[in-house]
Amino acid sequence: MERQTIQAERIKSALSKTEFATSGGRAVLLLLLSGRGTFFSEDVEREIAAPCMVWAPTGWPTRIALTAGARGYLLRMPERALGRALPTDVLSAHVREVVSRRMFLSDLSSKVIASFTTLFEKIETELRDAAPGSETVLHHCISLMLIDIWRADARPRPSMEQQPHRISDNFLSLVELHLQNQWNIAEYAKRIGVSRDRLNGAVRRAIGIPPHAHIQRRLMEEAKALLVTTNLHVAEVGYRLGFSDAAYFTRFFRRHESLAPAQFRRTYTPLYRTRTEEVSFAEWP
Repeated sequence: MERQTIQAERIKSALSKTEFATSGGRAVLLLLLSGRGTFFSEDVEREIAAPCMVWAPTGWPTRIALTAGARGYLLRMPERALGRALPTDVLSAHVREVVSRRMFLSDLSSKVIASFTTLFEKIETELRDAAPGSETVLHHCISLMLIDIWRADARPRPSMEQQPHRISDNFLSLVELHLQNQWNIAEYAKRIGVSRDRLNGAVRRAIGIPPHAHIQRRLMEEAKALLVTTNLHVAEVGYRLGFSDAAYFTRFFRRHESLAPAQFRRTYTPLYRTRTEEVSFAEWP
């Protein structure tokens, strides 16, 4: 089970030097609250001093030697746990880039230290108690910790300014996920983290039409498919696509097709029922 592969250790004051090592199969997160030490990993040897945070991704053997009196927290996590915990929204690429490399962050603020400490203690509790739902709690705690690492990494990153192709890709993916939710453009822009104007420009450059037009085109494609391939009533087709009013769905359809939904079904359903190949939207008006 995943809880058995995550290791959480408190580093307590000791009278002699303390060492921690991993063969590279686990990522290592060290939060050093007091004391000093040395980080070793292949060709890297670096002195560290509290307060600091050290992150070493999977793939490199790592050894950390701490002086007597050092205190802090140490987490060792397998790649599988990290993969599951990575955010799946627009932050994903940024967080993945940060946690894929070694990091040494010093002069941590009290707010950052408090956040890491709270998460560590929660992870430690879940690992110890193994209460129902602990796997899910661990997943979310590690996800929050990865985001905290990303936030704490204060290096300037030009990539933080989203590129147009990434904005358009995020928009197109969200449309497929939330077409039936009938989101407006402001909501899509908010979810992606850009202004409406920036979203509009990126989508226009990518597909040649503005976001609103793409959403309407996809709604029409789905409406036509449902009309000719199912026995749903026209009102049910509209409800399935997020139209709460059947009359409004009919007006929307007629505005784009010059035919009412029922007329479209009568006109095109016999044609497509006689075909054996896959329905081609390109042949529709």
